[in-house]
Amino acid sequence: MAILEKIYDKSPILVQNIMVSIKGLQNNWHRYGKTYWEYREFYSEFDSWSLEKKIVHQNTKLAEFVIHAAQNSPFYKELYKDIDLSKILSANDLSLLPIVDKEQLRKNMDKVFTIPKKDSIEGHTGGTTGKSLVVRFSYDDMMRIMALLDHFKARVGFEHRKMRRATFNGKHIIPPNQKRKVFWRYNIACKQMIYSSFHLADDNYQAYVDSLNSFKPQAIDGFFTSMCDVAGYIERYSIPLKFKPIAIFPTSETLTDTGRALLERVFKCPVYNQYASSEGAPYITECSKHKLHIEQSSGIFEHFEDTDEVLVTSFNTHGTPLIRYRIGDSISFSDETCTCGNVSLMAKNIQGRSRDFLYTAEGVKINGGNVANLFKNMPNALIRAQAIQNELNSITILLEVDKDTYKEKYDQLLLKEFEHKFGLNTHITIQHVDEIPREKSGKYRLIKNYISTNS
Repeated sequence: MAILEKIYDKSPILVQNIMVSIKGLQNNWHRYGKTYWEYREFYSEFDSWSLEKKIVHQNTKLAEFVIHAAQNSPFYKELYKDIDLSKILSANDLSLLPIVDKEQLRKNMDKVFTIPKKDSIEGHTGGTTGKSLVVRFSYDDMMRIMALLDHFKARVGFEHRKMRRATFNGKHIIPPNQKRKVFWRYNIACKQMIYSSFHLADDNYQAYVDSLNSFKPQAIDGFFTSMCDVAGYIERYSIPLKFKPIAIFPTSETLTDTGRALLERVFKCPVYNQYASSEGAPYITECSKHKLHIEQSSGIFEHFEDTDEVLVTSFNTHGTPLIRYRIGDSISFSDETCTCGNVSLMAKNIQGRSRDFLYTAEGVKINGGNVANLFKNMPNALIRAQAIQNELNSITILLEVDKDTYKEKYDQLLLKEFEHKFGLNTHITIQHVDEIPREKSGKYRLIKNYISTNS
């Protein structure tokens, strides 16, 4: 992968677009097979089911999934050895099973997996604690996930791969030494223009807007704050847009009312929220009435003790089972019934994802989702991380590591990740600590930024 990255960085932009598209075609092979189309049809039918019928289906999937985990994962086999799994017949029975947290998974990941690497699609989690996990999805898992995501968008009029989409994410698409203001690459396999979230600075915004006006996306998705930054620039300078998207689908960060209003005001289209995770948590999606529906076909949410923190059991994680997994997010539920025609369990709001930022030496704002991504390729020896910024050109990274398995070379790996995204003018210091303390709220923070956000 490092060799391909070097080739990519030294290639002309045209060749980089071709390489991005080849990667997109490879992804398509694993995402849009027979299972994908079967579940696109299933999800359409599922929307029309009664709540009672959906709960019966959910309970059946739960019983099957628990048995699958116990039979195929050495970790769960040991964890459940003294439990009569025949009693797990509904969500109410989940309390008979122990809770699993990220540290348990990290330490036992090789035993958690039910499939070998060669038969899986690997994903890397970032997360607001900075702790990275490598998870494996079966090909059927990935197709079910993509079918649900595309069905969510199709409900409100956007058909993925048939319509143009603009995506703001943390992918490595812009080489560090690039001089031209071309901060995007095109994935022809999905009619997707991918925009870098690492170059959103005052001197660059106009280039982004010009590209969007030329591409005319029918949907915009990706990091919420990146889209808000572009929208804020458009509004400040009253820049006319030559397109009107069908919808905007933010990911990775918690939506704010002011940010949503800004996006809808600038792009003159609705914003639809969603919740999932890199680990493969169940989905929550927003309907045309702007109500949050729990996608009961994808799993089960429980509240942890008497808080809004959730435990997730996901039916689309056969390669790395998640059962009563303490993911660290908080979601409040609702008893209301939506008038959109899709009767389901409902959520009131999603509170779980951080909106902290770091800044480059040049003042470019790097959102929490992008910062979390920098830790994704770190080995499982990393327990927790925190980035502290007191000055514009300096960042201190605190690492809490497993001293038995962590190697010094991992520091250099992380330094290169940060230098690639923040540039050589930002001084990065790594410090190892015995423990990164929790906040008063009980949560860990990936980012502590003491620079005024007014800059």
